[in-house]
Amino acid sequence: MKRLVTTLGNLTLEQDAVILPHEHVFVDLRTWDQTGYAQAETEDVIRLMLPELQAARKAGIGVIVECSPIGVGRRVDILTAVSRAGNYPLVVPTGVYREPWIPRWVHKAGELDLEEWMTEELVVDIEGSGV
Repeated sequence: MKRLVTTLGNLTLEQDAVILPHEHVFVDLRTWDQTGYAQAETEDVIRLMLPELQAARKAGIGVIVECSPIGVGRRVDILTAVSRAGNYPLVVPTGVYREPWIPRWVHKAGELDLEEWMTEELVVDIEGSGV
């Protein structure tokens, strides 16, 4: 059995369950310092993504790993809303993308600060979202 923490809570899957390991439900490739970065209307993203989730479900995909970390517009609130609207589990990542998408605070943080931040996201929740 595979055990995953998803936007719909803890999930146990059969060993042969199909997981898409690298997808983007919401991503913004502008850099974090540009106007409008990571801004979107949640309902617009839901409307855009629900047919894609339905197609994935029809193809036998049980879970999608949404791999957009901070720096490329990770929005746990939007991911959770899309997931709930489609009743489709998403795995949300922790971590940071690469230059030039690394936020200023990451450059200033020490190794232990980053470890603590990532551990908090993996063990407790991401950005107070409950995920």
